[in-house]
Amino acid sequence: MLPDKKTEQPSAEMLTSIFHNTLHEIGTPLNAVVSASRLLKNEIERGDTEFAHELLEMIVSSSNYLFDIFERVRQVTRQEKLSKFELDEAIFDFRKWINNLLYSLTSLFLEKEITIEKKVADDFPRTIFSDKTYLTQIVYNILMNALKYSPATTTVSVNCFIEEGRCCIAVTDQGIGISALEIPNIFKEYHQVAKDFKSKFGGMGLGLSIAKNLVELMDGHIYVESEVSIGSTFTVSVPLKKFDLTFL
Repeated sequence: MLPDKKTEQPSAEMLTSIFHNTLHEIGTPLNAVVSASRLLKNEIERGDTEFAHELLEMIVSSSNYLFDIFERVRQVTRQEKLSKFELDEAIFDFRKWINNLLYSLTSLFLEKEITIEKKVADDFPRTIFSDKTYLTQIVYNILMNALKYSPATTTVSVNCFIEEGRCCIAVTDQGIGISALEIPNIFKEYHQVAKDFKSKFGGMGLGLSIAKNLVELMDGHIYVESEVSIGSTFTVSVPLKKFDLTFL
């Protein structure tokens, strides 16, 4: 679990939580860097300079995210920052952000021959006021969960829209799905959705638990709709009041 934003005093438990969560968070962008680097080596040997350039962009994007995580942890673990767990909100271009995020994961999805589709509603704000690092972590974790539980040659869709005064990001996969009985448990640390999948997929790990805690820290919600053997949709919902309504 992430430390409560209202925590008054630093503790060994808080530092341990930060440490374990950080180890988990660096895994995805690090895997993306390694995967893209391997593909880059192959493309250079083949002489495909155009795709090699795209792979370099993926590596740069994932490396920047790794640096963001490093900076956040460095700030939080400084003595004067441990008294409270705060958001670091700023205005940024939403479409540019989501494009870069998905682009940085392309190499991982290519390895499994999974297609990523993206749709941003026409009325979605051009710029938003939010914590970009946390929002990135949230969507990263949901996408990696989709990648882990989706068969090869399927599609993962990312849909960004406004609903009932909230800005929403929905990730839909064609994976193994989750039963209605299991849904209340999937945001628990290291929860396994079903014993039958243990040998093939392993546990849920920390990803969804971290995502839920970060969403709640941002005064938002995360919920899931799923059907066994069909797939799942994870939706992150953040209050519209946190966004700067500058439209295209």
